[in-house]
Formats: sequence, structure tokens, C-alpha cells
Amino acid sequence: MKRILITSVFISIGLSQNSAISLQVVEDAFSIGSTSDRHLTPHLMEIAKHGHEYDFEQQSKLKQLGFKFESPLVNRSGAERAESVGLDQIYDNGLFRFHYARTGYHAVDVTDNNGNDVPDYIDSMATVFNEVSQKLHYEMGYLKPPGDGYYSGTRDKGGSAHYDVYVRNLSSRYYGYVQPEEYAQGKGDNEQSGTITEVNAFTSYMTMRNNYRSFPLPQMENIKVTAAHEYFHAIQFGYDGWEKPWLLESSAVWMEEEIYDEINDCYQYMKKWFESPHRALDETGYHWYGSFIFFEYVEQHMGGSGMVRRMMEASVQSNSRESDGSHQAIHDALKPGGYSFQQALNGMVVANKIMSSLPGAGDYAYEEAESYPVDGPYIYKTINFEVGNKDTVKSTNLDRFAGQYTQIVTDKPVQVALNNKSGSMADLQLNAILKRTDNSYLVISSPSINIDPIGLKSIHLAVVSQDTVGGNWDYHMAIEDGVPGTDANVPQVFSLGNPYPNPFNGVVKFSLYMLKESVVEINIVDISGRRVARLHRGSLSPGNHQLSWYGKDDHGNSMASGVYYIKAVGGNTQEWRPITFVK
Repeated sequence: MKRILITSVFISIGLSQNSAISLQVVEDAFSIGSTSDRHLTPHLMEIAKHGHEYDFEQQSKLKQLGFKFESPLVNRSGAERAESVGLDQIYDNGLFRFHYARTGYHAVDVTDNNGNDVPDYIDSMATVFNEVSQKLHYEMGYLKPPGDGYYSGTRDKGGSAHYDVYVRNLSSRYYGYVQPEEYAQGKGDNEQSGTITEVNAFTSYMTMRNNYRSFPLPQMENIKVTAAHEYFHAIQFGYDGWEKPWLLESSAVWMEEEIYDEINDCYQYMKKWFESPHRALDETGYHWYGSFIFFEYVEQHMGGSGMVRRMMEASVQSNSRESDGSHQAIHDALKPGGYSFQQALNGMVVANKIMSSLPGAGDYAYEEAESYPVDGPYIYKTINFEVGNKDTVKSTNLDRFAGQYTQIVTDKPVQVALNNKSGSMADLQLNAILKRTDNSYLVISSPSINIDPIGLKSIHLAVVSQDTVGGNWDYHMAIEDGVPGTDANVPQVFSLGNPYPNPFNGVVKFSLYMLKESVVEINIVDISGRRVARLHRGSLSPGNHQLSWYGKDDHGNSMASGVYYIKAVGGNTQEWRPITFVK
């Protein structure tokens, strides 16, 4: 689908409109004290990065709110940070300095049951922040945020080398926020990273509420998820402050769940997200918070919690200020483990439909699936198939990096074929999600799939827009009479294993498991379906067979980098597997 996406948070058609929305949100937050939005950090980032491009009137409004335009990043600091006004108390604990007040508008509850002359509220907050920092830095290996010690003159840097947290009375909906301040070391280099030289690292400080009594969760739980989310932003800014907001926000929601798994505040984003699975994974606005489910899938099936750190490390390798490198950073982090961004995307789409933590879900399980407040994604079409008919599912509203689901109800075999109406077949992947009567699942990925319903409880198809070769993802999916299988297993002749490594630059290997002896032809085809290499043609015995391709055509010529398919055809079975050749 090709369209302009408009949301309640950002409008993705130009800087001036994005900036105007952020200006309005920030103006509401810091002047009238109320707003319909609850996430302030991405708007502060928008202003920090693009504030110099505002017109005179817009800049004047921001100056009235305490924003300064003397530095490359527009911020609220100078001789005195705006957040420090009215806070006359400090408490140093661990990596953090907490600024707070005992009296006045920003006062915290001064109860001090342990008699250490620090309000219990601040004591408890410090305990939480130290839990978070211990987990992030010493267990998960993230860099500490860059320091502000290099600031010169009378510039407010909180009075110490600690990371500054200002505890204030905030607008009614805000849990907390991080304010970007300067390019680290004046040039974007995080001094915490040793031999790595960043180009887009930002210093920052954080603001927390002086109470969370009116919020849905108990007060300490609100402090915990806010600390995990916002302090992770401070860490992210130390890697690449220009990284795309969707990646920063969705992974920060994931981090809440990673550190405080028992709270589950992230569940609030799931209902709307699963109601619109056809919307882009990286869509701007509220949708990106629900995209935390992508990182849940990656963590549980493609390398553990350290994979997200490796994504941030990969982000440093490209200049996100110049172009969107978010998907490439994910791909580069997954690649050493033999995975790709496309595999992760398709895997998540399948897992979202299976939505189970039971053993039968296999590689598509979520540990908390039965606790999630959703049963699965919205089903775009349901086809009640009748023999002799040819049904067609047509879609013009599938966004990039998204999935769309069709259910087939039938007691007869069906043949399903996907056709991209607007671009390359490499842009789309068709996944058949077949639930067996024993509650296990079989997932087949191919542009053309024959499905025998014998032994199956349900048949669902997921079309995934997995690439950006084209700019439109309209498709037709034909469903017509198929052929019977020999048993409940589909495919009936063989099973094609996942290629490894993928992407590859030398040799890609894969397995073909024969269910019975049969003649099979195995080819490498390009994205247009043209054969470039034949790997096998002839009879294969039952059992497992290992095959390889070295990136060359039938004449021994090295192929160009790009997307190809392993295409295996035998009997009534046809399977395709996408592979990416990188020289």
C-alpha cells in the first residue's frame, strides 16, 4: 500500500508538520499543564534535533517555555536548567543525583520512616533507579549515558558527575521524560564507549513526577516502569540520538517488560496494535509502542535480551542523521546468528497468530501468550471455500513491514497462490499457519502452497510485506481446488528446511527432508522467477538430504548481490525459501 500515514502523534509528510505537532504537545505540557498525549520524550527529541528549523514565531513560543537556541540541539538548559527551578534539595545515590523539594508546588511526601533525613519517596525512587542501572549496565552490558562534565563556564550540569534526575510536579498525564541536551563531548562522542567513536551521542537528564497517586498502577510500579523506560532512552541517546523514534520507543517499552516482567504495563498498547496488524511496524505515533512485541519475539527466539543491545551497537555504525538505518541496524545485529530482519518480521507475524506458550507452538511461542490481553490479530478475510470455486482475496491497505491475515474454512484440499500486483514478489511473503488436531503447528512459507485439511484444526494465511524493493504492497491471493495429500502432513512429499546462513556471502546450506521417495527438482530462481541455477533434478530417497549453493549460475558465473529463492518442486508439493546473497 502506498499512502501517507497520519496519526495523533506525528504526521509523516514533512518536518514542519511534525515539528508543529511537537511544538503543540510541548507547549501544552509546559504552559497550560494538560495534554492529550502521554509521551513527551519523542517530542522533546523532535524539537532538539529540528528546533533551529522553526520559524520566528515558533521559536519565540519555545523560548517562553525555557528553550535555548545557542547550541546545535535545542534544549531547556543554560546557566540554570528549567527543570531545576524550585528544587532546593539533592540526594546522591549510585550513578544518580536526585533534585527535589520538601515544600512548595513541587514538594514530595516528606515522610522519613528510616530517619536518614531523606524522604522515603526519594529513597524508594533511588532504589528503583539503582535496580534499573544495575540490570542495564552490569548485567546486560549497555554503555552508561555520556556525562556533562565537559560543559564550560557557568553552564548548569547538576553540580556533580552524576546523572541528574529532577523530581517535579508534571502535567497530569506524564510519567516522566528525558530532555536531550548536547552532542556528547561537543562532537557526539560518548566517553563511556572506549574505542568506539559515535557521531550522534547526546547528553541528557531526566524528569520524574513528585507523586504518581492518580495513575492506574500502584505508585511504586509506576516509578519502576517509568525509570526502566526513560533511563533506557538516556542510554539510547548515548549510542545514537538520531536513531528513528519507532525503534527507540518500541524497544524502551520492551525494556520495561524485560526489567519488571511482573508489572506488564506494556499490555496497554496491545489491543489497538493487534486490531491493525496491517499497519507498519515502524509507523509513527501511538502504534510504535505496541511494536514492542517485535522485540519480544526477537528476544525469545533469535538471541536473547542481548540482541537489542547489539542493535544499538549496530546503529552506531551508520549515520542515522543522514538516512533511516533502523531496519539495517536490526538486520546487522541478527546476521551473526544466522537471522535477518525479514525472518524476524515473518516470525513475529506467525507467532502473533498462533499466540500460545504451549509446546505445540514451537519456535513461534510467546512465554506470556496466555496472559496477553489479546487472542490474536484482526482477520482481514474469512473464505468459506467450496469445491469448484476460485476465490480471490484482494488487498490495497497493507503497509510496509506489516502482516495481513486470511482464514480458510474448508474440508477439501485448496491451492493458494500469492501475486504481488504492484512490485516484486520479494516484497511479500506468504505464510500458511496450519494448526493440527494435536494442537501443534506447521508453518509453510512459499508463494504457492497446497493445503490438505485432513488432520488440521484451522488454516490461516499471513501475507507479510517484508522488503522495500517497491513502494506498494497491493496483492491478490487466489484460492482454488487443491489435491489430496497422503496424510495429515503438509507438504505431502518433502519438507524444505530453513537456509543457513541467510544472508550469506560464500555458501548457503539447507536441508530437504523426503517423506517418501519421489522425483524432485531444486532450483535457484531470481525475484522474477527465472532459474539461475539447478541444484538437483531426479529421484531422492526418504530421509534428510543436505544441499548447498555457492552463489553461482549454471555456467559457474558469480551472481549479483540480491534476493533469490530456493525453489523445490516434487509430486504435489512446491516450496520456496528466500535467500539473500551479499558479496
